[in-house]
Amino acid sequence: MAPKAQNTATTGEKRKRNSNINDRPRKKPMSIHEARKADSQAVHKAFPNGELNVDKFVKAKEFEILALEESMKRSKDYLNTRAFQEVPRDLRRRTASHNVKRVPKRLQERAAREMKGDNTPTVNARTRKPPPHARLRLETAKKLQSLSTKSKARKAAKKAAQEQTAMEVKVIKEAEITPVDGLVKTRQPRVKKNAIKTPDVPKARFRKRQIHKSWLPTHLWHAKRARMTPPKEPLWRFAIPLSPTMKCYRPTHKAANSRGAVGWDTSYMSTIGLEGKEKSIEGLLKALRIGVHGDSETLWEARGRKWRQGLRVWEGWVYERNSHPANPIAPVTIVWCSIPAASTTVESKVTRRVIVRVHPSAFLQLWEETLKLCKVQKPVVTVEDLRFEIGSIEIQGPAATEALVGSLYPVKAGDHRSPSDPEAVWSKLAPLTNTLSLPRNALLAFDITDPRLHHPPRTITDGLAADEQLVQMLANWPIDKSLTTPAIFDRNARLAASRSLPSQKSINRRKAAALPGLYPGARPIDPKIPVLLHVNSSGSWTLLAPWKCILPIWYSVVYYPLSTGGNVRFGGLEETRQLAHESSRPWFPGDFPGTKAGDQWEGSEQEKRKKDWAKRPRGKRMAWDSVPLGNGRKGEIGKGWACDWSVLGDALHRTDRAAAERVLSNPYVSNVEQSATTGALVNVKMSLLSRGVPQPCARVYRLPSTDPEPLQKWLALAEKPKNGKKSAQKIFRLPPRNATQQMRAAYLAHTLLEPPAQPGDGGYPVVPDEVDLVGFVTTGNYNLSEGRGTGIGSLLLSKVVEGNGDMRERKLCIVRDAGQGVGRLASWELV
Repeated sequence: MAPKAQNTATTGEKRKRNSNINDRPRKKPMSIHEARKADSQAVHKAFPNGELNVDKFVKAKEFEILALEESMKRSKDYLNTRAFQEVPRDLRRRTASHNVKRVPKRLQERAAREMKGDNTPTVNARTRKPPPHARLRLETAKKLQSLSTKSKARKAAKKAAQEQTAMEVKVIKEAEITPVDGLVKTRQPRVKKNAIKTPDVPKARFRKRQIHKSWLPTHLWHAKRARMTPPKEPLWRFAIPLSPTMKCYRPTHKAANSRGAVGWDTSYMSTIGLEGKEKSIEGLLKALRIGVHGDSETLWEARGRKWRQGLRVWEGWVYERNSHPANPIAPVTIVWCSIPAASTTVESKVTRRVIVRVHPSAFLQLWEETLKLCKVQKPVVTVEDLRFEIGSIEIQGPAATEALVGSLYPVKAGDHRSPSDPEAVWSKLAPLTNTLSLPRNALLAFDITDPRLHHPPRTITDGLAADEQLVQMLANWPIDKSLTTPAIFDRNARLAASRSLPSQKSINRRKAAALPGLYPGARPIDPKIPVLLHVNSSGSWTLLAPWKCILPIWYSVVYYPLSTGGNVRFGGLEETRQLAHESSRPWFPGDFPGTKAGDQWEGSEQEKRKKDWAKRPRGKRMAWDSVPLGNGRKGEIGKGWACDWSVLGDALHRTDRAAAERVLSNPYVSNVEQSATTGALVNVKMSLLSRGVPQPCARVYRLPSTDPEPLQKWLALAEKPKNGKKSAQKIFRLPPRNATQQMRAAYLAHTLLEPPAQPGDGGYPVVPDEVDLVGFVTTGNYNLSEGRGTGIGSLLLSKVVEGNGDMRERKLCIVRDAGQGVGRLASWELV
């Protein structure tokens, strides 16, 4: 038995020695050793009897040298990466492509060499031999096509003859030959007033693809680089890019906030034109509740004079007639067309023009409301649909101003402009990185040349450092001293710019004829493209230009080489929502339930989520009836795949932030304001006090109002440090007023010794009852700007006011994701 005991002791010592095996240096994998191992051969045979055999010695050394070279080659190639593995992370796919043209140009030669070296089969769709079944179909189609060639030719000739005859008749009727320069002056098409406009007929090759939708001016560019809306499921009757095909979002976040710029083609935004006497337009805008409530009461007084003169833009909400603060329509941007100073003497006789920009989801509602109001004005105001005449580009980021200044070349240049002209001011704004330094709601309007004449754009080398002159110009803003009428309000100027755009072939000929390194010279017949730029409420630039001129401008903007490196990135609808979420701004219409556009958006999202839930197998989809809510309660509140506002009430409407602040700050409000809070929804931002990320459709509760025990548990969680560290000064919640001295001591000891409860623990508080449900999360995600999960949602104002506790406790809420039984404490604030 002694040896056995000795073996036991030895085994114990071995276990003790092996207990710190993690402290030893980690050995390299055997594959690396094998790759770096050099074979050798003994040389003792080269010294028989102590004599040197030169032949055998050389052969032995030759073997070792060859083995060393082979080992060096294997070691070099072991950790080497192929060309397909060096593609940028945001361009990588799930599997590497075997097509050399799929990698960047700088890696194509290397990739072809690697594929040739290891006999990798390449894929080429053009030269691939079709399978037998497909080959039979191709042969049949070819035979049918050859049979119908003659009949098609006859039909085409007949149709061409008819079209030629119709064209000749049309030219005779609509054109008149002028002897000056032998030009044909065509008749201007009639402007459709007070009527919905249809888009222009697209080219024949793209006509079938736009039967039930319209393309943006940059559709072909985006279709190759972004995920578009499904062909049969357009958004607001437009094919809109949803997100770039690049996988990473973080570069977009950095470009929009710290370094670079991000651009969007926002031509889907609707534009409405108003024309009439100034008093009539003023009455129409007041009927839409613009400038007659809240902080905007001074719009029609001295403070809003610059806006009425066309030197500023205004952004805010419009409402249905006599319905404020209920029944809002949508946020809009309104710009007046400035008039010369000589025309302002008799204001009653001056015809003014106004453009209203609105989201396409609310266009029809605003159009119908405007038509009703324009007919009751005296004199009558005419309304025009400018949706397919004016397009827009939005660009955001620290380098947004530099990219626009380097891409847009004003027609007035050099000595032809004064220091107060918009062109002179625009050329000095390149070093501006923070658009909030500009005067609030300032705008610039001027004419630019064809951007294709200066393509590719060049980086601005001079004037990128902010100086005292820039500060003085921003403080004085010389544009306010000169009133110039923006040409973008003139329909003839927009049509002239669109029709006079030369073809790309002529542009290429002019660029080829220019001297090396120089742009083509200007010509009198070159188009003058009218543009209007302003900074919106989110801090990004908005550029308005004629619809057909958006594409040339877009090419110059996205290919402008920034001084900080790289180019302007582009975004889609998802990037717009995410950046708005990270800046704590509600996105219209998704974050505005209670409006007509917001309810329609939520209805379409409900159908998508329900369809995704229903197509899953029964065993792999969420069982909403069995969601545990604690205390024996089961079942999700309302529809689990939706923000079911019907649970809170039927007559819900949207209210503005100012009205909500008045109600929350003063509990003794008037009966009128108290009745206005019934069914009123208000936008809030929710920040979780612990870990977790709120998801869309999450349920939002106020603190429990029926049971005091869960209330105390939730308040105890609120007093814990947010970062998990010990705070130097810890705040404790006082016990109840009627508590005895022993109860107070026990409460204090319990607060000091109790560890913070975590979701899933036995001591973690359960979610409140359905009576404490106050709203839903409409947008929720991880917030890169704050480094935690945040959400944008809507709360029922009347239930928030009815909550227990002081204002600080009322601003605490409990967020529970749909399908989950655990809630997380959060704080909310109005946005």
